[in-house]
Amino acid sequence: MGIEIRRFLFYTFATSWIIWGSLALFTQLNLLKFGNAISLLLFILGGITPAICEIWLKKKYSTKEEFKSFIHNVKNPKHPVSWYIFAIGLAFVACFLPTLWGGATMENPMYLALLELPIMIIGGGLEEIGWRGFLQPTLQKRWSPFTSTMIVGVIWTVWHLPLWFIIGSNQMNMNFLWFSLTALALSFLLTIIYLSTKSIFLCIIFHAFINAFWDVFVPATNVTSGLFTFLFALLLFTMFEVYRKSNFQKRMV
Repeated sequence: MGIEIRRFLFYTFATSWIIWGSLALFTQLNLLKFGNAISLLLFILGGITPAICEIWLKKKYSTKEEFKSFIHNVKNPKHPVSWYIFAIGLAFVACFLPTLWGGATMENPMYLALLELPIMIIGGGLEEIGWRGFLQPTLQKRWSPFTSTMIVGVIWTVWHLPLWFIIGSNQMNMNFLWFSLTALALSFLLTIIYLSTKSIFLCIIFHAFINAFWDVFVPATNVTSGLFTFLFALLLFTMFEVYRKSNFQKRMV
């Protein structure tokens, strides 16, 4: 694993885990109640460290042109409407599908997802600046999209681990194996979006809508449901890869 990746993972994990670990300790000792302003600030701060660390590292170790191009990709909303429909539709399907097999229930109206979107961009979406904006494409310089996605999915899952020790957090009520399978599933769906568009912005939007739709279609977090979601994402990714490779071969002929 290259120095760039080791550097990014060290700073991201160290910063996030110190912040989230402190929050977990405070709640465990009953010094802080999850849900108040200070706890939410620490929670969000830990969540945006992949973005902060990558932007800082990019500025420190890249040329001005590379840094400018990276930031432009992060904040560039200029994409065909069809890709917005695809990204948002894919997020909707990923969250709605489990309702078909008892893995989720619709507990809130759809408009809640739109109302929550700005919050979820900060509380989730911005992570993609680090994960899909840096880690995925860097890993793909050495490994296939499939292998790179699996690696990112596992790292992404492990990174969330301290949240299960914060008393009052949503994660405390989640089955960790369900979360692991779901994180892998979402990693494959995000790879489809990123490989198709090379857009960090669209990955941010997808991630934010996933978090928002989860408050509409509340997941039951059982392992079987997570496995079905993972298999669905894997099937979609396989179809996408077959199509992408066949298109590439046609262009080469």
